[in-house]
Amino acid sequence: MDENNNLNFFDYCNLAKQEYRHLIEKHPELSELSPREMEVFEKLLSDKTLSEIAEELFITYSSVHFHCKNIYKKINVSSRKQFLIKYKDL
Repeated sequence: MDENNNLNFFDYCNLAKQEYRHLIEKHPELSELSPREMEVFEKLLSDKTLSEIAEELFITYSSVHFHCKNIYKKINVSSRKQFLIKYKDL
């Protein structure tokens, strides 16, 4: 960090890498997700609908649905309810 305790771009990048490492240590199955699946994963943690997620990510509803199916398979859950229970600590 710089003298003013303000984070610059590189500090944010380093913090993001550290947070990602911590996340993968706790939930190694997440390392299987693609970058786009990680974006959808993050949005799924909210109370947003799939349509709202699609709108925010500038993709179609069917693309979000497709990513959700892949995410659920990779993390071994079968519903959003199971997903939210499994990752309630995030």
